[in-house]
Amino acid sequence: MTGRAIVFVAGTRWDSVAGTDRRLVTALGASLPVLWVDPPFSVLTRRRGGGTENNRSGLSVVAPGVTRLQTRTSPGASRPAIRRVGTVILERRIRSVVRRMRLNVTAVVVASPRQRFPRKIGGTRLLYVTDDWPAGAALMGLSAALVTSDLERNIRGADIVAAVSPDLAAQLGRAYAVSVEVLANGCEPSVDVDVDVDVDVDVAGSGSLRPQVAGLVGQLNERLDPQILDAILAGGTEIVVVGPRADRAPETRAFLDRFLAAKGVTWHGEVPQTELPRLLALMGVGLTPYADTDFNRASFPLKTLEYLAAGLPVVSTDLPAVRWLDTDLIEVGSDPADFAGKVRGVLSCSVDEALTTRRIAFARQHSWQARARQLINILDSP
Repeated sequence: MTGRAIVFVAGTRWDSVAGTDRRLVTALGASLPVLWVDPPFSVLTRRRGGGTENNRSGLSVVAPGVTRLQTRTSPGASRPAIRRVGTVILERRIRSVVRRMRLNVTAVVVASPRQRFPRKIGGTRLLYVTDDWPAGAALMGLSAALVTSDLERNIRGADIVAAVSPDLAAQLGRAYAVSVEVLANGCEPSVDVDVDVDVDVDVAGSGSLRPQVAGLVGQLNERLDPQILDAILAGGTEIVVVGPRADRAPETRAFLDRFLAAKGVTWHGEVPQTELPRLLALMGVGLTPYADTDFNRASFPLKTLEYLAAGLPVVSTDLPAVRWLDTDLIEVGSDPADFAGKVRGVLSCSVDEALTTRRIAFARQHSWQARARQLINILDSP
């Protein structure tokens, strides 16, 4: 039997766009074994890849210390009766794999808006709410009523509740009269920087001209504020866009069709993680242009810390997550015109190597490794 291990019931497949779940678990795997549990998929769907996979067992090693479990279920999983059957099948599969791998499970983390804590698996139960799931149900193609019901059930069954942002933690605390930990998103700093140590950074020296291009990284969907992006383009700033489209609403689809085809916009689509540093180096400023919605106010955009980790200045809309970070390294735009003006202001300044070092050092404090340590500390707390 191994030492302590964690079962992580994820809200997304391992091979989906790498988000909160996958990045946190990748960091956790460096410290202890993790069994990552994909959402079940229909028997009519071909199993997705993701590592060295045994097709009969549904198991694959996807990262150091991380084993992925895939489980087939009947078609029509949204129907109550079929969903109940699928839940039982998934729980049996988890218990079987735990026995086979001889895992000493000391914690079960559920980070899914639809899955419940598996029964007959010991350890501390931690619910990790990675977004305002009820508010974002339409974005995920789910029923808000069902998502709310599942959230309430999991909060009742959890020993610990954690949320990805301070706003979401406060919201859950008020609604369900529970204490909620803030376990924010993290990043992977591109340079190994100690916070209080001066280092050489591989960037242009102080006084060099900053690339005259703004950058937008991440999924392209209803979270974006079209007015902000239009204002940036209208001000003459070019934008490099990196990320896949994930739009659902017709109005968002129409905007993205127009925006991505506009003069001054270069769209690279989804790229491998290894390609991202090269594209970030083309940017003079990183953008977090989120619309003012309940869903966005409860979010913690990955892109903001990723820009800082690359040494880039950032202009963001006024989000609770930005205020929680409490740093002067992020410019906040109050409206589309102000946002676009701040972008132009940043691009008009030459590179300041000391500021670049500060950004990377700040990001280092919020690395995924730091978040993994925080999660382990939360689980160890009495």
